Amino acid sequence: MIFNYEISEELFEKYRQLIFDMLGIHMNNTKKEMVSTKINKIIRRHNIESAEKLYELLLSSKSDRNVLENFVDEITIHKTNFFREDNHFEFIKQNINFILDNIKRIRQNKEIRVWSSACSTGEEPYTIAMVLKECLPIDINIKILATDVSSGVISTAQKGQYSIDTSDDIKPFYLQRYFKNNGEYYEIKPDIKKLITFRTFNLMNDFPFKNKFDIIFSRNVMIYFNIETQGELIHKYYNSLIENGILFIGHSESLTQRQYKLKYLQPTVYMK
Repeated sequence: MIFNYEISEELFEKYRQLIFDMLGIHMNNTKKEMVSTKINKIIRRHNIESAEKLYELLLSSKSDRNVLENFVDEITIHKTNFFREDNHFEFIKQNINFILDNIKRIRQNKEIRVWSSACSTGEEPYTIAMVLKECLPIDINIKILATDVSSGVISTAQKGQYSIDTSDDIKPFYLQRYFKNNGEYYEIKPDIKKLITFRTFNLMNDFPFKNKFDIIFSRNVMIYFNIETQGELIHKYYNSLIENGILFIGHSESLTQRQYKLKYLQPTVYMK
């Protein structure tokens, strides 16, 4: 029989504040059971005596890195798949000349810079790479930064290995051209892997980027943040985009009710 520690309202409030301070994620009262389940999972995995002790460890500057990373991995959501919300990739394919005409430096520098800001296990940046590889002029270099707060999913993304069931999400053209079938799994081919740099990064931190991006993907990220945090994040994205750069957000998200400098192009697609 597996014993579960009961999480009191007081302790849940402490964890809720910790999660917000650490990740910017707002956990309302309906999330108590989910948070409690994840805390118990971590306690059992790392043989920690109680939920209170785990909380103390997470607050400590000397916290075990494995425990901290496991906590982040458990709390954050990693649901994704190849060509998810495919209209964004169709927008790129159908409007590539529009993008090139409006962002002059892409042709001038022979380089396009893209950021997948919550890349999870890698399906999004690999999809971006495949689409750009097909529609961009051959002389333009593709540079994609893919980040996520979870080191666990970044490690998975770097391997670029996906279950055979993954093929259900990918058109045969892309599957044959950019994947290797290793029998038990599909693996992204090296010519696509080399286009992407994977890094662990927390969106709540200051953005340290020296060069601005032509395209930023931030899909289904803001739904976990409160209105104030969403506004701060959009402001940082805006400052990280080059003039006429494109921002993609998720279908469950919207900027229409708020005052931003971004220009609406179509649902979930905005231009600086």
